[in-house]
Amino acid sequence: MTPSYHHAYLSSNMIVALHKLKKYSVFSELALQLEKDYVADVCIYPKRKIQFSAGDVIKMTEAPLMVVEILSPTQGTQEILEKFVGYFQAGIRSCWLVIPVAQSVTVYSSMEQARTFTQGEVVDTVLDIRIPVEEIFFS
Repeated sequence: MTPSYHHAYLSSNMIVALHKLKKYSVFSELALQLEKDYVADVCIYPKRKIQFSAGDVIKMTEAPLMVVEILSPTQGTQEILEKFVGYFQAGIRSCWLVIPVAQSVTVYSSMEQARTFTQGEVVDTVLDIRIPVEEIFFS
């Protein structure tokens, strides 16, 4: 899947908003080798120092704390929700679904528990994250 204009814009905004929190290391388009191979639009790990001289990692086998998936025009919601099942099985604690046309973010703490935000703050109680919706859609 090639990221669209809106997808790339929202991904950039999400990275900036998460990076401001300072307690996480934020990654874009990171290859994850969990039960299956995935490429996360955005994901976070606990804050870590990057050792550029130590060699690179082609596929992360350590599950991130949280993954953000941004719906693109060529995807269906069901496709992303199926990825979320795999993410939760691999130990990822929180999954966010960004729907550009609805200007919404749905935060999943499990496949059975989700909350959608369209104004105010996006609140992730699992990871204690709060991000103003306007920072994602209107920056």
